[in-house]
Amino acid sequence: MTEYQILSLMQVGFIQNAMYFVGMVLMTWLAFRMCNNVRSNPNTNMAGKVFTTVFCLFVAAFMYQVNQIGGAILGSNIALLVDIGAASGERMSAYMSNPLIVGGPLQALFVLFVLVFQFALIWTKE
Repeated sequence: MTEYQILSLMQVGFIQNAMYFVGMVLMTWLAFRMCNNVRSNPNTNMAGKVFTTVFCLFVAAFMYQVNQIGGAILGSNIALLVDIGAASGERMSAYMSNPLIVGGPLQALFVLFVLVFQFALIWTKE
């Protein structure tokens, strides 16, 4: 496989991953709307709070998974580029230790932050 083919396949993978990410952004928005509705209505029963909490957990888990898939796409394609001796592989592999990389620790921390934010909206008083 040539460098061009590997880069093209990587971009196709990122397009698919980006479509899932947009879906997860919409689901996160919906989760925040649900949290806001629970918080704004003083008559919300316990079942509503629990179901909203479970929904937020699912959304966070799926968002984390989408981020990890993006990181796997990048990592596996960089490994292929390095294996064939492509200059772009060497340049791209220098970024793999960056905490801001796709699927990296800061993305996981951000998902956790969003989840804690949502839980605070659900379970604390207005």
